[in-house]
Amino acid sequence: MGCRTDFTAELNAAESLLGVLNNVEQSSNEVDARLVKQYVKDVAEKCQKIQNELTDTLELEQAQLLVNFCALQEHLQSCLTRKELIDAEVIQTRNQIFNLKTDLKERRADKDSSNVYIEQEFLFVESLSEGTEQVVVELNSCFETYAELKDEIDRLLIALPRKEVDEVE
Repeated sequence: MGCRTDFTAELNAAESLLGVLNNVEQSSNEVDARLVKQYVKDVAEKCQKIQNELTDTLELEQAQLLVNFCALQEHLQSCLTRKELIDAEVIQTRNQIFNLKTDLKERRADKDSSNVYIEQEFLFVESLSEGTEQVVVELNSCFETYAELKDEIDRLLIALPRKEVDEVE
């Protein structure tokens, strides 16, 4: 019998990678995509209404608040898009690691190329982890900004001159 390559270390590394990937997925799942979409819709509707119905010029401070509030729509959407990309990458990477584990268990893998691949995947998974953290931090910042500006924007909406019903039709 020829000597058989021992892939214990590589299998342990692949298992560890899956653990990190599970943490990334858990962090991403804590982001409530429906809530983010709701915020995007709310910001979009309020900004559109103000833009459509605003007849007077705003004071500089109000204009800046409006600009900051309306910018939330794009920022929230960007965070959501990045979260969805990360989620897709997590699924794809998990499948690749399962395939690697199968190759290692069935001893169809080359030790050197397996180690290079595992190293690359660790770097990639680490970047997914950092990306998820960044999305969460940015979303929390957006939610804070929304909370800070919402009352002022609502006051601005209330102060808009009312259009006659037949003008809308």
